Amino acid sequence: MKKLLVVIGILMCFMSCVNANSQEPLKPISTFKIEINEPSGITYYKNHLYIASDYNGLVYKTNLKGKITKKIPTDFTDLEGVAVDENGDLFVVNELKRTFVKIKPSGETDKKYKIKGSQKHNNSGLEGVCFSKKLDCFFIVNESSPREVLRISKKGKEKDSFKIDFANDLSGICFDEESNSLWIVSDESKAIYNLNLHGELLKKYKISVEKAEGITIQNNKIYIVSDSENKLYVFKKVD
Repeated sequence: MKKLLVVIGILMCFMSCVNANSQEPLKPISTFKIEINEPSGITYYKNHLYIASDYNGLVYKTNLKGKITKKIPTDFTDLEGVAVDENGDLFVVNELKRTFVKIKPSGETDKKYKIKGSQKHNNSGLEGVCFSKKLDCFFIVNESSPREVLRISKKGKEKDSFKIDFANDLSGICFDEESNSLWIVSDESKAIYNLNLHGELLKKYKISVEKAEGITIQNNKIYIVSDSENKLYVFKKVD
């Protein structure tokens, strides 16, 4: 009997590991064509999505199907991520200048913080940002050279960081308030990763999305934007 229980335990552990690192692509439950050129970041706030464009420096407020309800201009053309804090204040990251920026409702720059660090190329820097209400901080990803996650205070001060070695690049990030964990999307790896706050990999799922550039989660749904396809993909979050 003891041997049987040991075998069952080993099998359960094996199946758990297989599920956590599944190579079977997640299939979207919905796909929407969006009228946003080069969407480069996405976040959820109060039943709406906010999508940043790397093409024209606009942040678009949309419904959950990607239909535009408002356009917010910014002072930048190289937007690579967008986040909204608990007060509804808007934040974006600029890749080339390595800046983390608070935006006024009109779109003008309110506050701007320089994020320390280096990048080998102009297009290998800050690539995504998200806000955690639970932890009262932001998380920013550096795309490559190095592939890194930075924990940033509301005043733009680095509180912590860790390197990532399981993805070819880092394209977007979101905080999962329910599980107190992070989700990262990788364009080059065509995958999404769930990791704990120390950077340890918990789950990996392949996705069939070209140029996935942003990720956000709400009500057990994962929203991902495609830069090259101008599409919004919706997946069911797998437990």
